Amino acid sequence: MEENRDVHKVVTMCEHLDVSTSGYYDWRERKPSERAQYDAILVSQICRMHVGHQKNYGAIRVHPYLRARDYACSRRRINRLMKAHGIRSIYHAQRPRRYKGANAPVSDNILAARPKAAQVGESWAGDMTYLKTAEGELYMAAVLDLYNRKVVGWGFSSAHNSDLVEGALQMALAMEERLPGCIFHSDQGSEYRSDEYRRLLQDSDMVSSMSRAGVPTDNAYVESFFKTLKNELVHHWKFKSKIECVARVVDYVGFYNNNRLHSGLDYATPNSYQG
Repeated sequence: MEENRDVHKVVTMCEHLDVSTSGYYDWRERKPSERAQYDAILVSQICRMHVGHQKNYGAIRVHPYLRARDYACSRRRINRLMKAHGIRSIYHAQRPRRYKGANAPVSDNILAARPKAAQVGESWAGDMTYLKTAEGELYMAAVLDLYNRKVVGWGFSSAHNSDLVEGALQMALAMEERLPGCIFHSDQGSEYRSDEYRRLLQDSDMVSSMSRAGVPTDNAYVESFFKTLKNELVHHWKFKSKIECVARVVDYVGFYNNNRLHSGLDYATPNSYQG
């Protein structure tokens, strides 16, 4: 009886769609095409890698990730599959930043007159950003090597002062090699213009370089790192404490240096980039 009802439903549906019942049964029993089977494999690989910080990956980064693992595919195909299966980047737009000036010596923009860094330790750059937590404001200072965009030093503080940027630079000096006369580029913030900071650069055989006033693109690589940090982590969390914020940001820095595919490095990671 149940079988008869099912047959009746199939016949009614086929009549409504103007197709033969034999054609319907042939379609139902047909195995998925090779392309459909391969699509399923790609989707399973995308789902497997699209976790943690990689949730920020769209097709533009998923594509080289799969190609590096010998999966033949085009970016267009990956984009189609991700849309069809609701796999989306959680990337967010940039939030505005504010700057604060002061009266102190300003260095020339030496970096702009030099060729692009050709090796590690030739040019570094630093900046600060604001992080919001339930316990109050927190600031982060970072130092990047401009050759491979690696974050080589960082520091956190509730105070927006020279101690914060000095701590980040001191970490970089202790952990990373640099060439004699390595350039250190920053904006014209009072923290980078303080006597203490300028003395630290001089004692470390580094040359100070500063962006033009009101031109954040002069320090584009560090600006880009902070934008990425906020889009891929900070804007998705409500940090309950400053300790939690620091822990998650430090974890992200490890991911950024070791695992994140960087478009500006031909989709290599900072630590694997060979130029």
